[in-house]
Amino acid sequence: MVSSKHWQSPLPMSLLVSLIKQHTGDWRVFSSNSQSNQNTCRVPLDIIIEIAERINNREDILSLSLTSAHIHATLLPVLYASVDLRSSRMCKNTLEMLLNRRPDLGRHIRRLVVRPNHRQSQQPTKPLDEDWVAQSIVKLATSGRLPRLTSFFWDGSEMPQDDTLWSTLRTCCPELRSVGSNVGPKSIKPDSQLFRFDDLAGFTLTAKTLPDEWDTFLPPEPELPDQLWDMLIERSKRLEQLRIDVSQRSRRVWDTRRVVQGRWPQLRDLELGDCSMAGNGSSRIQMETPFMRFLAAHPELERLRLPSLSSFPRAIILPHASLPNLREFSGNAAHIKGLPNLPRIKTLSLTHQPLSEKMLSVVCGTLKHMKSLTSLSIWLHLDAQSDHYAVFRNLLDSCRGLTHLDLACSEAPWEMIEFTSALRGSRVELVTLNLTRVERSANEPDLHKVATRLATTNPSLRKVTLRYSFTTWVFLDSIPYQRVGNFIVKDRSKQGGPVVLEKRYKSSRRCFYRRPLSLSKYI
Repeated sequence: MVSSKHWQSPLPMSLLVSLIKQHTGDWRVFSSNSQSNQNTCRVPLDIIIEIAERINNREDILSLSLTSAHIHATLLPVLYASVDLRSSRMCKNTLEMLLNRRPDLGRHIRRLVVRPNHRQSQQPTKPLDEDWVAQSIVKLATSGRLPRLTSFFWDGSEMPQDDTLWSTLRTCCPELRSVGSNVGPKSIKPDSQLFRFDDLAGFTLTAKTLPDEWDTFLPPEPELPDQLWDMLIERSKRLEQLRIDVSQRSRRVWDTRRVVQGRWPQLRDLELGDCSMAGNGSSRIQMETPFMRFLAAHPELERLRLPSLSSFPRAIILPHASLPNLREFSGNAAHIKGLPNLPRIKTLSLTHQPLSEKMLSVVCGTLKHMKSLTSLSIWLHLDAQSDHYAVFRNLLDSCRGLTHLDLACSEAPWEMIEFTSALRGSRVELVTLNLTRVERSANEPDLHKVATRLATTNPSLRKVTLRYSFTTWVFLDSIPYQRVGNFIVKDRSKQGGPVVLEKRYKSSRRCFYRRPLSLSKYI
């Protein structure tokens, strides 16, 4: 969805703290004692809001708001600016609260995502009536409780069956300019009210990944209706974000050839999942030139994600001056060769298909030209005969500016020391590391020890996520995890070693170890 604060640059924390010092006698204004709380209340409200708006972690914003009742009331617009209801229980509890107990909170919501019956955990949950969810949102909108809503996304098991949801949001939420929905096994209604919006800034349509037994219910030739394209191409000239996504696991393949007809001067974010650019009357070769012209006509693009299907153009061939603002790219290994803006790309994702050792060596040659790269997500599939240390060392040496690495290895088990040794010998200073790998079933690792060893090897590490499975996998979004560990690296102990804490969640989704946010470390 489109960010309302895209134009803002982060305000340095040091500047915020210096402003706080001018208004309070106690530098440690956010500690938990009552005297500090009194000093905190003397800090100007606009400075507190500035701090909260520039904290990326929602839990830290909550911790800051819990400093005092005064601060909590001040930060309500920040706390509720973006609401993502990620489960049926969250949908039910939050919507009932907004309808009955706290109707005042709805006026702060600018971005709302509802995910009834979302399969996020392995624990069985009672199905939630999605019609009730839709009608609850209709009641909120018609009663004027969502006046500032700018972005709405529906992620249920099926598109809303009652079209009044979309017509009500369009009528009662004058600031709403970004909408989206997922699609279940039923066909898309061409006359849906979802396609009646005008002047959109963002639009999202995703296909639900369905169980195999549901495939028989899929339409034989699922098509995107003309009404959708008319809304986007003819009536949304100021479109900034477009996402049409189909999972690799889905047998549904949408024809997205008409996207090349769009001309959106403000388009910043384009994401095309595993869709097709070659229908019955055309081929992949015939679509390469129109699609390259389309990309060249959108110089404001900052984020681009392309699919991996054989029916989509495999190579990118663009003039040297094209895509000058591109900073984030996701696609195939073959795609990155033709990108005209390699030295300025900061985020790269190569997770559509696993890379062999031979293909990785080719990719590393390209990575060496990406001097600004700080975030890399990559999926490797190496055989048992591979020199894993050499592979990891070559990868790390090819992108020495990395601060975030998300590495998935779906081959036979390898020794962890091969990765830690490569990391120790490199110049990479990682801040976050996500590692997904296959492990022997008879050798379940101690993830805390692994995280501690990684933090010792790379002192800059602050967050480590470790995932392992006993079997290989075909798709990254369907890995049969045996265990997942999330770790935070705190300050060093007196002995010099890192203090690594596992991040565990209670039912309320708050961390066991978290305390009210303190800014004393910046002062």
